Amino acid sequence: MQIQDVKPKKGRPKKVQPEAEVKAKKPKTAKEIETIEKFKAVEEIGRNIVTTATFKEEARHDWNSEADVCQYIGSLINMIQAKAVLEIGVFEGETSIKMIEALKTGGYYAGLDINDYRKHKLQKHGVAVDFKLGESIGLLKGFPANHFDFIFVDGDHSWENILPEFKEVERVLAIGGILAYHDTIHIEDVKKLMQYAAHYKYNVITLNTSEGRGLSILQKS
Repeated sequence: MQIQDVKPKKGRPKKVQPEAEVKAKKPKTAKEIETIEKFKAVEEIGRNIVTTATFKEEARHDWNSEADVCQYIGSLINMIQAKAVLEIGVFEGETSIKMIEALKTGGYYAGLDINDYRKHKLQKHGVAVDFKLGESIGLLKGFPANHFDFIFVDGDHSWENILPEFKEVERVLAIGGILAYHDTIHIEDVKKLMQYAAHYKYNVITLNTSEGRGLSILQKS
């Protein structure tokens, strides 16, 4: 039997990649990178979250208001020609952007949150933007009475918080001003507050939203 010698193949030897290179994935698109960084930042904040007696949750991306709610809030501010607006519960700033965009030159926006989750640069030429970090009830006490034409509330929804917070919100709301509360369909304590407000002579209109969470518009009769 003839035995054939096996000769090595000609050409450059195959390069053995370091383990780190083998595991490396293809470069991601700018949008994918932005999304990954966004969730990493939220996770990092979640590890250092400030809590209170009534608020102990960790940040979730679905805390953002639905896109239709953000658009509606901006349109409402523009419609009533509000000059000073307040947002309680800024989170990543999705609604904040629309509120600020709707203000005319000389307008004022104030945003309150117990943690700083902002992912957007909140600014507009000619509009004063003020972000305050801390518990809403204490921060509200620092504003003068009848100060805001429009107030959007989407913060700590527990009854122990929203009732005393509502009383401070009433104080800083201008005569004839408008309130908007998010999550008034699917969170019982917020729904209960709408009934409370209606009992005390507020006109309350509750709208369904794209995710069924609800948005209520209030004005004192």
